[in-house]
Amino acid sequence: MARLLVQLKLRLLRNALRSSAAAKASFIVSTVFAVLVAIGVFVVLALFRGKATAVDLTTVIFTVFAFGWLILPIFAFGLDSTLDPATVQIYPLRTRPLAVGLLAASATGAWPAANLIGLLGATVGLARGLLGVLIAVIAVVLQVVFCIVLARFVTTGMAGLLRSRRGRDLGVFLIIPIFALYEFFAQVVPRAAAEGKITASSFTGFDSWMRWLPPGLAAHAIEDASDGRVGTAFARLALLAAVILVLGALWIRSLGRALVTADTTTQSSRVRGAVLPFARYGKRGVVAARLWIYQRREPTSLAYWAIIAVIMAAASVSAIVGKQHHPAIVLLGAVLGAGFAGAFHANAVGLLGPPFVYDALALTGRRDLRSYFSAQDIALAVIAVPLLTAVGFALAAAARRPTEGVAATAVALAGLGAALGASNIFTVLLAYPMDKRPGSPMGQAASGYGGYRLGSILGTLAITAVATIPAIVAAAATNSAPIAVRVPVLLLCAAAYGFALAWVGVRIAAVAAEGRLPELCQVAIRSKL
Repeated sequence: MARLLVQLKLRLLRNALRSSAAAKASFIVSTVFAVLVAIGVFVVLALFRGKATAVDLTTVIFTVFAFGWLILPIFAFGLDSTLDPATVQIYPLRTRPLAVGLLAASATGAWPAANLIGLLGATVGLARGLLGVLIAVIAVVLQVVFCIVLARFVTTGMAGLLRSRRGRDLGVFLIIPIFALYEFFAQVVPRAAAEGKITASSFTGFDSWMRWLPPGLAAHAIEDASDGRVGTAFARLALLAAVILVLGALWIRSLGRALVTADTTTQSSRVRGAVLPFARYGKRGVVAARLWIYQRREPTSLAYWAIIAVIMAAASVSAIVGKQHHPAIVLLGAVLGAGFAGAFHANAVGLLGPPFVYDALALTGRRDLRSYFSAQDIALAVIAVPLLTAVGFALAAAARRPTEGVAATAVALAGLGAALGASNIFTVLLAYPMDKRPGSPMGQAASGYGGYRLGSILGTLAITAVATIPAIVAAAATNSAPIAVRVPVLLLCAAAYGFALAWVGVRIAAVAAEGRLPELCQVAIRSKL
C-alpha cells in the first residue's frame, strides 16, 4: 500500500511538469524555493556551533517548522488531493495500511526532503561527538515524522470543514496572522537586530517551557547526548516517539471515521430573508447597503481590512521601536493605509463578477453611474474612517506622540478620499476579470491580467501619496497652534478636501463608464469567484 501511494504521489508530481505552463512554473518555483530553504536552514543551524544558546535557538527553529506543518497544509488542501481522505473513500482499503501509505506519500516531495535536510544542520551546530551525531540524526527524523503526522491529523480531522465554504473562509482568515508574522520578521526583527536589541543571548532561557514540547524534546536530546547524558537523551527520544504514536493513533481513528461518514459539505444552507437596509434611498442606498453587507460577511473583505491595519503598523514600526520616534513615520502609515483601502477595491467590477451585469441594466445614465460609484465609496468609508482613525491614534500613542494621532487622522481622511476616487477611475479604465485558483483562498487577477492589477494598485498608491501632500503640509504648519483650534479646523478641512477628491473621482469614473458598460459586463462575466 505504501509503495503504491508513493508511486501515485510521484506520478502526480511528474504530471505537474506536463500540465499547463502556469502549473509547471509554480512547481519549479516551489521546488527551487524548497532547495533554498533546505540550504539556508542547514547553514543557520550549523552556525550555532559553540554558542551558549545553541539549544535554545535550535528549539525555536524546530518549533517554527512544526507550526509551518500545522498551518500550511490547510492552504494546500485544494492542491494536494492526497490530503483529503474522500479521495480514497470509495476503495475497500483497511485503515491502518492506508494510514501508513498516506504517511509515506506525505513524506514524498521536495518540501519534506527540504525539511529533513535543513534540520540535519543540527548535527553540525548542536551535536558533538559520534554519539551526539547519531542521536541528532534520530531526533531530526522523529521531528520530521512528528510534523507530518501532526499535519495529517489536522487535515483529516478538518477535511469536511476545509471542503466547505467555512473551510475556504478559514483559509482566508489564516492569511492575516501569516501576513502579520511576515511583516514582523521583515520589519521589526532586522531593525531590532541592527540596534542590538536582539542578539543570541536574547534567547537564553527561552525554551524553559518549550523544551517539553516535541520539538524541544528533539533539540534537548541532541544536547544531552553531546554532554554525555545518554540515558536522558534516550528518555527524551522515547517521550517524543510516544507523542508521535499517540498522535498517530488519533489520526488513524479520525481517518477511520472520515472513511465511513457521509459528506454533508454540499448540502444547502438556510437562507433568511430580510429587508435590505437603506433601500428606500434609491440606487445609492441599495448599492451601499449591499456592499456594506458584503464587507461585514465576506471573509476576503475582512482580511483586506485586517491587512490594511497590519500595513499601517509595519510602516510605522520605526517610530515605535526606533530611538527617535519621529512622528512623520506615523503619517506614512496613514498614507499607506488610506492608499491600500482604495487599492484593494480598485476593481469593483471584477470583484463583484457576473452579478454586475444585472447592476448595469439599471445604470442608464451618468446620474445613475454617479450614484453607483458614490454608494460604493460611502460603504467603504463607513469602515475605513473608524479603522484608520483608531489605528492612527494607537500608533501615535505607541510612538509616545499621542497628539500626532490628529495629524495622522487628517492625512488619512484626505488620502482616503483620493484613494476612493482613484479606485473608481481604475475600476473603469483598468477593469480585469478575477479568478480564485485552487489552493489560494484570495482572489487573483485572471491569467494575462497581472499588469492590470499591478497598475491599479501602484496608480492608486501614487495618486494617494501626491494628494496627501497638502494635508501633510497643513498638519506640519499648524503644529504649534492651540489644540482647541487645530483639531476641528484640521479635521474638517481634511475631510472636506478628501470628500472633494472622492467626488471628482466619482464624476470622472461616471463619464468614462458611460460608454464602456458593455466592455465592463464582459469583464464581469469572465470573473470566476
